[in-house]
Amino acid sequence: MKKKKIIKIRTTSKHKGWRGVFHINRTPKYPWKKAISAAITMGLPFLIGALFGHIEWGLLAGIGGFTSLYVHNESYKQRAIKLIIVNIGLVVSFALGIICGFSFLSTSLILGIISFLSTFICSAYKVPPPSGYFFVLVCGIGTGLQMTLTAALLPIGIALMGGCLAWLIGMSEWFFDKKEINQTTRNHTWKAAIKDSTILLASIRNGAAIFVATLIAFALGFHRPYWVSISCASVLQGATISIILHRSFQRSMGTAVGVFIAGGILAQQPSYWLLGLCVMTLQFLVEMIIVRNYAFAVVFITPLALLIAETGRSDTDIPALIEARLLETLLGCAIGLATAYLIWKRSERS
Repeated sequence: MKKKKIIKIRTTSKHKGWRGVFHINRTPKYPWKKAISAAITMGLPFLIGALFGHIEWGLLAGIGGFTSLYVHNESYKQRAIKLIIVNIGLVVSFALGIICGFSFLSTSLILGIISFLSTFICSAYKVPPPSGYFFVLVCGIGTGLQMTLTAALLPIGIALMGGCLAWLIGMSEWFFDKKEINQTTRNHTWKAAIKDSTILLASIRNGAAIFVATLIAFALGFHRPYWVSISCASVLQGATISIILHRSFQRSMGTAVGVFIAGGILAQQPSYWLLGLCVMTLQFLVEMIIVRNYAFAVVFITPLALLIAETGRSDTDIPALIEARLLETLLGCAIGLATAYLIWKRSERS
């Protein structure tokens, strides 16, 4: 019985090896509504910031704007509550990143803690992808901002308003179709999640891996160590060693292409208006493609993240930027894969 169970687990993946990496999933429909909603949510603050000559407002609003990515097929009541919680969670993660980003140890600790908590909570309540990933991302962005707590109140407030805009756009569908979506209520509770060793161990694994990844990035002298952390967090979203291996290759290859797209856009020194349109286009493409293949989506996720992070910096060295992002991504993927492999081998022996 034991051997049969092991065989069943290992053969659940329909597409193995490289076929699994490049396989195009043709089952789901293209999420047109979600893609348009996310594009507007991310791009509109950018355009408003350009209108008033404060492009940084749009960039900060995009922190809360990631709330729009958590719109799924649920009842409007569930969606309303979930998006409020996600918005608050993203803003708190961002704020904690700013507050704790003063040293290598505090930065590593807060990223590890946010990774643990976001993985645990999203797993407990069965939140679909992107699950806990963006909480780690915004926390990482926060650690890169060097400012006092008083000065941080403005960016935190703008991020919160960006999330409120995402909530309004995410709920706007209700005005046109008030018929409730039939969705089974998720009955996971905190008590059940704590007793579920799989959820708890995965959360501890992710938190520990992000902590170690950030420490290694600091030790190697990377200018923005959180890029290593978010790359590690991205691949650890996989549920099995096979999926994590695929994600590592997909993240690495997608980033390799994506950084050159970002470099090409930044090299043209486009206006803030054009950048806003680029952000909207990239976000739209990400949402449309990610349901088919993660590697191809990363091609557009990477330039989107880099445009948000690098816009407004007058000292950007584009060749150095491309080289750094590639190295940081490869290191983050390697750490995530190594962590998953070591834990998988240990569980196999037991």
